[in-house]
Amino acid sequence: DTPDWASGLAPAISPGGVVNAASYAAGAAISPGSIVTVFGSFPLYASAQAPSLPLPASLAGVSVDVGGIPAPLFYVSGPQVNVQIPWELAGQSQATLTATAWGQPGAAQTVSLAPFSPGIFSMNGGQGAIQDNSQRLVDSSNPAAAGSVVVIYCTGLGAVTNQPATGFPAPTSLLAETTTKPTVLIGGATAGVQFSGLAPGLVGAYQVNAVVPSGSATGDAVPVTISIGGFVSNTVTIAVGNAR
Repeated sequence: DTPDWASGLAPAISPGGVVNAASYAAGAAISPGSIVTVFGSFPLYASAQAPSLPLPASLAGVSVDVGGIPAPLFYVSGPQVNVQIPWELAGQSQATLTATAWGQPGAAQTVSLAPFSPGIFSMNGGQGAIQDNSQRLVDSSNPAAAGSVVVIYCTGLGAVTNQPATGFPAPTSLLAETTTKPTVLIGGATAGVQFSGLAPGLVGAYQVNAVVPSGSATGDAVPVTISIGGFVSNTVTIAVGNAR
């Protein structure tokens, strides 16, 4: 039932408020299977996080429909909702996104869809969510060396083999690999890609395992980008030291 305080309060999505959850790129297309953040106003008691996997289609009275398909929810709060774009929308160029709270739908917003929408997660908009093989953050206290492998966490790398169902975690055996191989630039040099696919056990998150190239610039804020299918990610940074 709709609580008394929520009566007549419909959710409202901000203009252009549907963005890649990693890059926050405004006006960019989003891709099926990826994680997006929907900014707006959502009437609810308190923020809520999905308690378990697979992800639910409703949290704290809020649900989101994309192209007629319920979108799995990671997190909901007053100003934002994090959802996975359903895999079923592959091949479509646009879809209508509608948020509903306590049974009251808000105004629909049309979003552009693309096969790829690469975005690299970051800790603060700068330092990338990039780890070494020991799952330690690659930052100034733990710089990577040329020839070492780093794991870049991202979203929006498109179709994969062994695709999980929408809202379900990626397989941990017989991994879900991207059907298109991305290009990774670290410090202006092309990195060798050892693996590109969904991060095992996570929903909508991808990982790219890349070898730091010998031609990379060094320093505490070396730029990293991912390109795939003609789309380029946001730029994040890692620390790269001299070869040991």
